[in-house]
Amino acid sequence: MRGDHVDGSAAPWALDLRGTDPSALARIRRWTARTLPHLGDDHLHDVLLVIDELAANAYLHGGGPIRARITALTTPCRVVVEVDDLSPAHPLPHRSRPGLHDASGYGMAVIQELADTWSVHDNPDSDGKTVWARLSCGSRTRTPCH
Repeated sequence: MRGDHVDGSAAPWALDLRGTDPSALARIRRWTARTLPHLGDDHLHDVLLVIDELAANAYLHGGGPIRARITALTTPCRVVVEVDDLSPAHPLPHRSRPGLHDASGYGMAVIQELADTWSVHDNPDSDGKTVWARLSCGSRTRTPCH
C-alpha cells in the first residue's frame, strides 16, 4: 500500500484477475461485498460502483485487469479500491460532464463524484498502472461503519 492512499496501515485483500474477461465483473462485486460486511449500505453501494467502473475500464482500455485490491480501515472509516492493469496509458482527468452524444467519459465522472480522491500511478512490475480511489464513510449520505 502506498502511503499517499490512506493514513495508517492495513493489509489489503487481493483478487487475482489475470486471464478473466468482463463476465468477471459480477464476481468482483460479490467478492467486494463479502470483503466489506462492516460497511453501511450507502458506503458499500458506492464502493461497488467504483470497483466495478475501475475494473470495467481496465477491461475496456487497459488490456485487462491483473488484480483488484481493497484496503479497509475502520478508524477513520475508509476504503481504498485499487485495480492494476497492463496499460501504461493513464485515464483522462475529469473534465466537464460528458455530453449527450459522448460514447464514453461517464465512468471517471462517477468515480470523481463518489470518491474523496482518486489517482493513478505507474506499476513497474507489469509496465502497466494502478488506478485507485478512496471513499470515506460518514460523509454525504453514508453512515459510519458498523
